[in-house]
Amino acid sequence: MYEALLLDIGFVIIDVTWAAVDAYEKATGTGPPGRPPVEREGDARWRAHVAGTITADRYWDEVARSRGFDGMTGLFRALADVVPDDLFDPAAVALMRDAREARRRVGVLSNEAYTFIGRDFFAGRPEFAQLDAFVDATEVGVRKPAPEAYLAAADALAVVPQGVVFLDDTPECVEGARRVGMHGILVDPFDRTPAFDRARALLHLPA
Repeated sequence: MYEALLLDIGFVIIDVTWAAVDAYEKATGTGPPGRPPVEREGDARWRAHVAGTITADRYWDEVARSRGFDGMTGLFRALADVVPDDLFDPAAVALMRDAREARRRVGVLSNEAYTFIGRDFFAGRPEFAQLDAFVDATEVGVRKPAPEAYLAAADALAVVPQGVVFLDDTPECVEGARRVGMHGILVDPFDRTPAFDRARALLHLPA
């Protein structure tokens, strides 16, 4: 039986969406009034993102710059400062909570969480208060998909890699987890439900 749940943060737990951008613009009085959340047919960048020809990072970086931010990092920090509650996928938070209640070890492994938002943000959020491990590449000194990153997370969880269910939205990071023996699950940012359901089944959590 798998003993631990390990998750990437960006586009797995944290979900930067147009709803969050809209909430920010409403709170700050910025942005064009009455703009729809996203022009799915008229926005060429969005169509390219959905088609998989540009990454989520590139899409949001371009959106951020079009809104006057210093790239995606600036957008993340602004949203975290003003509308932090709008950043989280409730299903991801529920998965983490249910795993903890079932006495599974729970942790996160990120390449750049601290770079984007900073350590203090995560330290102050209730979603991360009960984690058994929080591993960021800035502290480990190596990024996914290098094996050392996953092994550091397994050590922090006090679980062998073969006992870990790992979720990430980047294929090469999922493959990196599999190479060290973890059960890697690829998360589709447009529909996280199948990945979360698979993790629940492997960890024997309620559906």
